[in-house]
Amino acid sequence: MGVTGRGTVTKAGYRAYINSPEWAAVRARYWASKLPHECYVCDAPRQKGMHLHHRTYKNLGAERLMDLVPVCPTCHDLVHHLHRTNPVAARNGLWGATKYARAMVQKQSKRRS
Repeated sequence: MGVTGRGTVTKAGYRAYINSPEWAAVRARYWASKLPHECYVCDAPRQKGMHLHHRTYKNLGAERLMDLVPVCPTCHDLVHHLHRTNPVAARNGLWGATKYARAMVQKQSKRRS
């Protein structure tokens, strides 16, 4: 997974962590907290299959609950797509791409109203 706090993570290390009891405990703590439960990007209410998205991987394995935001699966895919393919969205890292996705989705939502 790399060194905690150094921002280094391999795909294999990430997968191992996401499937670990430690990550299950972090998820349980988040969902039991008073932090938001709706999708950060589209504001959809918590639903089965809701993901917890890392704002950064720098604390992976030692993340604080504030390092996480809930996102629906569709928005989670959008965030990572933007992070990989859109230099403007990715300019400020993973969290920047997350905020970019939120602004984009909310702008589209207003157009439909």
